[in-house]
Amino acid sequence: MTDAIHYPARTHGMNSQATASRSAWLWGAAFLLGMFGTGFAARWFDLPPVPSMLVMFPPLLLAVPFMRATERAQAASGALSPATRRYNRRGMVWTFSYVLLLAVAVIGAKSLQAQGPLLWVLAVLPALPILYLVWTMARYLIEEQDEYLRMKVVNASLMATGLLLALATVWGFLETFGLVPHVPGWAALPVWAIGLGLGTAINRWRDR
Repeated sequence: MTDAIHYPARTHGMNSQATASRSAWLWGAAFLLGMFGTGFAARWFDLPPVPSMLVMFPPLLLAVPFMRATERAQAASGALSPATRRYNRRGMVWTFSYVLLLAVAVIGAKSLQAQGPLLWVLAVLPALPILYLVWTMARYLIEEQDEYLRMKVVNASLMATGLLLALATVWGFLETFGLVPHVPGWAALPVWAIGLGLGTAINRWRDR
């Protein structure tokens, strides 16, 4: 009798968690496709620097529902700790700051024909949110009191770092022998972010 009473509740909870997780993945896919899609489209149509940066702002707004859907999924699975909530908010700050400062740097260098110290300042601007991201992750590991949640983030981060090191090493040797073109250093961030997403997905799959 007891099992018969509680079984529907467990089923409802599992369905709610699956729905929340599916919504987070859909918003995440929309955000990534929007950001990368506009970037590829700008290169494909050979847009000037200013329009190339401006077209990235509309899909950037998808980060807001993506973050909210992610938090609903985390809450449904019992993984939304206070430290996680702060980490999510800080993640929104660095995401918007990165795109904004990148636009300022590109548009400013083009329109002002910057040289000398001004060009150095503009070139460093987009890197500042990345430094903030590093600080954000360090603060999360310090603030998170749940050892299991902290371990999952560490595991995902190690997977992302391993992917980045592997790709950078292989590509570097291929480039040394003249087999592939040069890739700028800033490409490390999207590669690492993709690895972090894959690591997070693997962690969730293991939880199931």
